[in-house]
Amino acid sequence: MLRSLADVVLTRDAKQRIRLAHSGLASALMVVAVVLMHVMTWLGVNDGTGLWAWTAVSAIGLVSMFITIRLGWSARLRDPSLTVLQLMYAVGCTAVAYRIAGAGHGTPLLMVALVLMFGTFGLRRAQAWLVGSYTIAAFGIAMYTGAVDRPDIYDPVVQAAYFVSLILFVCGLMAVSGRVAAMRQRLRVQKSELAEALDRISLLATRDELTGLLNRRAMTELLERERQRSQRSAQGWSVAIMDVDHFKQTNDVHGHAAGDEALRKVARVCESLVRDCDAVSRWGGEEFVLLFRDVDAPAALAAADRVRASVAGVALTSGNAAFNITVSIGVTAYRRGDTVAQTLSRADGALYQAKLAGRNRVETSRASALDSA
Repeated sequence: MLRSLADVVLTRDAKQRIRLAHSGLASALMVVAVVLMHVMTWLGVNDGTGLWAWTAVSAIGLVSMFITIRLGWSARLRDPSLTVLQLMYAVGCTAVAYRIAGAGHGTPLLMVALVLMFGTFGLRRAQAWLVGSYTIAAFGIAMYTGAVDRPDIYDPVVQAAYFVSLILFVCGLMAVSGRVAAMRQRLRVQKSELAEALDRISLLATRDELTGLLNRRAMTELLERERQRSQRSAQGWSVAIMDVDHFKQTNDVHGHAAGDEALRKVARVCESLVRDCDAVSRWGGEEFVLLFRDVDAPAALAAADRVRASVAGVALTSGNAAFNITVSIGVTAYRRGDTVAQTLSRADGALYQAKLAGRNRVETSRASALDSA
């Protein structure tokens, strides 16, 4: 029951709940201030002139801001929590309370100190100084008019002392608030840097540094997830192992830089030809593994052959020399009940067949051919 009521009042949106909770706390502080003012009037500390009007204005203002936040009307503002507006309104109401409190005017001074301590630590430095300056001005006017109109209650010397004390308090509080704001900014920067570092670590853990493709570990995990999915849903999938032909010779003749560029070209060709639902990884050295989801061996064979033909058509250069590379590919379809290692072993056998048959070709394992037949 209480949770349902809280959802109605504060909504279920996490950010909105925080804004409304802060606004509700500000309203609660104002309620305490109103109660204190009425208690002082009941005790005869002041005559209560203007008290009910002040109470109404204070309540209507804060309730209106709570409703504005609750209905989302402030969501597009730079300060959707209306923090500065609520603080300045509360300070203004407290400054008026200082004037109507009579002999009890010391109480509003304590209340404004509480309001400032509650609100300013969540502000940016410029906002905090704006609220602080406004507080000094508002209470300066209240103290001056009190000393002029009722010097018997608002002794001018005491008001001057109060004003100087208020200035010192506000300046000290703003200095502390500025340091807190700087600490919050440093924490935000550190949090952002930590998130970026974690992203880089995650990338290094799953991606091959040279080609940017998935690495062997990431592809192994992906293949295992695909095997488990196939066991549950009976959806088929195929895998291909691709090897760059005569890669050692490419390195020896054209240099390792040219060999690295060749691997990157192969990676880009694979990425451009496979579907978004498929995956490509650098398996190690000059070997690549391709995962074809929801396809049988003949379809995977056709897809792999498109990759083979595209790689063969890529022109590479090393200095003034131009050269081409080719790939051999072995394809197999997953058989229900097999492990990932068994599936890869069949694909590796098909790759061996492609090498024996002269390279620059695609072969499928005999088991896959039988399965598709």
